[in-house]
Amino acid sequence: MVNPAKLRETIAAGILILGSAAAAYSGYRLIGVLSVNAAIQDPSEASLEEDTAPEAVFAKALAFDREGDYQEALRLYHTLQNQADPAFRERVRYNMGTIYLREAASLWNARGVLEYTRVNALVAMAKENLKEALRLNPADQDARFNLEYAFRITPPPKEKEKANWQGTKSSVFSTLPGIPGGGP
Repeated sequence: MVNPAKLRETIAAGILILGSAAAAYSGYRLIGVLSVNAAIQDPSEASLEEDTAPEAVFAKALAFDREGDYQEALRLYHTLQNQADPAFRERVRYNMGTIYLREAASLWNARGVLEYTRVNALVAMAKENLKEALRLNPADQDARFNLEYAFRITPPPKEKEKANWQGTKSSVFSTLPGIPGGGP
């Protein structure tokens, strides 16, 4: 027969062990959350590794953007653009589109037509990212405004050189392919 006092002691010991394990796990998770919060609060001190939380990487990219290091910010944003959370992806795409748009506008204002190809490429990337941000969140007025601005500053197409063709048109049949030259 089982001794009820011994059974209570065994159950109490099991509960104590489970409680200790749960407290240790909660402490471990708390330390992780505190480190992510510290990285978000001061991203300049954060070191990025493979298992760094996406929120900390986002904060670091935002810090690079504010410091003017757009290339590093874009590199970090590119690592985040496939996250599962649509709201998070929307913010990443919005920030990427804004960086591309800002670079295109400053280049267009500084160099004008001389940098036509680069400006056009930057505006195209800005439009792509802002459209994706609007697809993820159609109510985002900032993304909508920036996309409209991107369409407004799109450089006009370059004029193509006119062909210097000096041929003669002897008959309609020589210029329309697929129509036989003779009658029935």
